[in-house]
Order: sequence, then C-alpha cells, then structure tokens
Amino acid sequence: MSPRFRLSSILRARKAQEDAAKGGVARARAEAGAADRQVEAKEAELQGRMIVPDPSDAAAFVAAMAARRAVAGELSIKIQKAEEAARRVGASVDTWSAASQRRRMVDKLAERHQAAVRQADAAADQRAVDDLPLNRRRTDRENGR
Repeated sequence: MSPRFRLSSILRARKAQEDAAKGGVARARAEAGAADRQVEAKEAELQGRMIVPDPSDAAAFVAAMAARRAVAGELSIKIQKAEEAARRVGASVDTWSAASQRRRMVDKLAERHQAAVRQADAAADQRAVDDLPLNRRRTDRENGR
C-alpha cells in the first residue's frame, strides 16, 4: 500500500482556483470584446454624422453640431469603458497566471511524491528479489537438503 499524498486536497483546491481564474479571463475578454464593438458602432455613427447641413439653415446646423457633439461624448465614454475592460483583462490574466503557478508548485510536489513512492516500491521489490536465494538456502537447510 503506497502512502497517500497529503496535499491532494490542496492540489484539488488549487486546480479549482485556476479554473475559476480561467473563467474570469474568458468573461473579461468577452466584456472587452463587447466594449470594443460598442466603440466601433459609435465611431461608425459619428462618421455617419459627418455630413453637415447647409449653414444657411442655422437651426439645422446647430442641431447637427449638437448631435455630433453628443455622439462624440458617448464615443469618449465608450472608449474609456473599453480601456477599463482591457485593464480588467490584464488583471484577470495576472490572477490566472498566479493561480496556475500556485497549482504547478503543488503539482511538482505531487510528482516528487509519486517518484519517491515508485522508488521505495522498486527498492522493496529489489530487496524481496535479493532475499529469495537466502530464504531458499535457509529453507533447504531446515528441511535437511
């Protein structure tokens, strides 16, 4: 019977933390993608408002400029949100990396434990094989052969 790896529950917990961090990265990337698409949509809307009405109609001109300014303000807000989403992606990737590193440390300990168990088993098997001739001679002497 091989000794149980005492840190197996910690390894499972670290794997769960890594999986959760990986999910956080996926969510952050999805949010960043959505924010980028919103920026692109606002930029397209702003480009569509580049047509300026005839300046002789002052009310239409002022209204068009106000609408352009409003869309430009919304675009600025969307850009800020997209930049914040990109920062969250970076932070979540860092969190995932740290979780992965912690899991790998325990994983290496598990690998070392398994190697030590295999080595101890091999040594025990070798001792058993080495003892076979001695046991056979002792049995032969006891049986009078």
